[in-house]
Amino acid sequence: MLNRALAAAALTIVLPVTGCAATQSPGRNHTVAAAEVAGRPSFDLEREYLIGPAAARKLGLRIDFQTQTNPEGGVGIKQVSVQGDAVFVLDGANFLTRLRRDNGQRLWRLPVAGRLDDVQGITYQPATERVFLTVSAHLLVLDDDTGSMISKQKLGQIASTAPVTFGPFFIYGSRNGQIVWHSFEVGYQWRGYQVSPTVHLAPLLIDGMIVAIGSDGRVIVLDASSAARIWNKRLLNGVEAPPTTGGGVLYIAGLDQYVWAIDIANGRTLWKFLTEKPLKQPPVLIGAQLYQQIPGKGLHCFAARPVDTPGGEILWTQPAVHGTVVGSLKQRLFVWHAPDRRLTVVDAGGGGVMQTVRLPSVRHLQMSRHRGGEIFVAGDDGRVSRLVPRQ
Repeated sequence: MLNRALAAAALTIVLPVTGCAATQSPGRNHTVAAAEVAGRPSFDLEREYLIGPAAARKLGLRIDFQTQTNPEGGVGIKQVSVQGDAVFVLDGANFLTRLRRDNGQRLWRLPVAGRLDDVQGITYQPATERVFLTVSAHLLVLDDDTGSMISKQKLGQIASTAPVTFGPFFIYGSRNGQIVWHSFEVGYQWRGYQVSPTVHLAPLLIDGMIVAIGSDGRVIVLDASSAARIWNKRLLNGVEAPPTTGGGVLYIAGLDQYVWAIDIANGRTLWKFLTEKPLKQPPVLIGAQLYQQIPGKGLHCFAARPVDTPGGEILWTQPAVHGTVVGSLKQRLFVWHAPDRRLTVVDAGGGGVMQTVRLPSVRHLQMSRHRGGEIFVAGDDGRVSRLVPRQ
């Protein structure tokens, strides 16, 4: 542990030499202190924070911290990944920053790939004290405490998706249409299964099964421990939106204009709902309800497991709301519309609009479903904020 502490201290000294600003002192930019709010004009605070105090209060939230990650050359942030006690922020120049989840303190920041490289996935394993980056044809292994590279493994196939973890394997989709098992402990490809001409949606791991969807609409379920096929079926067109699962059901929004509910165990279609246009937004399952944005028709709420209803059961619709449901809090749905940078709060029971807030400084927004409704937002200028429900 002493060696790891010395390495971290050395990194703190080196970072400013690479053009990176030093880590700001904890506290100053992390919370909105009551005295600071009382002594400054409200419009200054609203501009200083990605979601200002007034906007946060309107949403039933409070600002927990805000941190500046200082992206290189104004390239902005392209990926935010919240895992365990860490928040990983990847900017457009492929500099990776690790923040503490509880207070936003910046632990390290360094370049992890060339500017033109595609970083497909960030996988944090606290038990092994490692951070794994899936970068096209390689798997980079970083020390979680300092960010320094430990090893670089060559992948058997060029990755086109982020991986899922199953035992000692990372399982990912490749450009040539395979689902690939890569052993990260020894650095070699164990298995590969051809799915379609290409795969651009990350596989899902459910109860020891891998669900993969190809670019041509082929859906295949494989045994994660053996790579053996359990079942497969082909939809009427391709799929762009990530699927979701819950209660043994796979939900898919397809370019064939259908919302599909498929039994994961055997591939049987439980219900499907035909829309008027191809679907490009993902379905979202919360409890017993499935939410789907339908072009030109707004947000739709379906019964996730309707009884004897092969055409699906609509519980309510809200034509005025556009975007993707990112989470819920106390029977309130949070719907994020990235193109307009607008967050809408909707009553989960009947679809009524409760609040609408424009967030012009926010580029990325995600809500945790397992941490009491916390929200992480990131801006074009490198600011990252955490908001939590007001007590």
